[in-house]
Amino acid sequence: MGILISCKQKKEPKQAENKPTEIPAWKIDLDTILERNNPKSLDLTKHQLFIDTTRNSEIYEKVINWKPNRMDNDAISYYEKEISKKHKPKKVYLKRFPRYWISLKKLNNEFVIYEPCDGNTPSYEINENSVLFFHQLEADADLISELKKLRENEIALKLNTIPQKTESEKAELTIKPTEFKNVYELTYSFDKVVSKQYVTPNNKVSEFDIIVNNCPTMKRMEFNGFDKD
Repeated sequence: MGILISCKQKKEPKQAENKPTEIPAWKIDLDTILERNNPKSLDLTKHQLFIDTTRNSEIYEKVINWKPNRMDNDAISYYEKEISKKHKPKKVYLKRFPRYWISLKKLNNEFVIYEPCDGNTPSYEINENSVLFFHQLEADADLISELKKLRENEIALKLNTIPQKTESEKAELTIKPTEFKNVYELTYSFDKVVSKQYVTPNNKVSEFDIIVNNCPTMKRMEFNGFDKD
């Protein structure tokens, strides 16, 4: 009886096809070269990434006079109501301490304001019984439980927050001056989480250049060339 041997022809392994990587449209053509420009000399119906140094343009007015929208107000109302179910808000007297603050970035070792493509420049409001956090795309709030320190240019607050953030429902916020003119350090902490942010009072916005990522028709990548801390 003969032996039947099965022989299969060895096939060459298939090479992976070099398909071009698809890049979302909003990531294409991000101009990363920052130039100083007066907004009036630019076509703001198109995407523009530039440094506004005018100190008095419509962009400066927009940043200084920014107001929360309905979704921001709804979110703040929700947080305040949820926290007040367990913690009665305490009314504090802020005297002449600034109530409105806006975040700063560092670019080439200089402090600037960044006006993003999507959302708003993060900002903060301290009122008589709460602290409002206006993040780039959403808002939230904590209630004040104690005023620990208040000076002309420095504040320290104990806050009550939601249990989803921390089981203790306790947080702290401080704002104090740095060695740089009109630049302050805002520190927000709970448990072992510590977040630090450079800020300036809203009435000092015109002391800084604004990096503008103008994108009126479609979403673009945010500029990420700021100095790393």
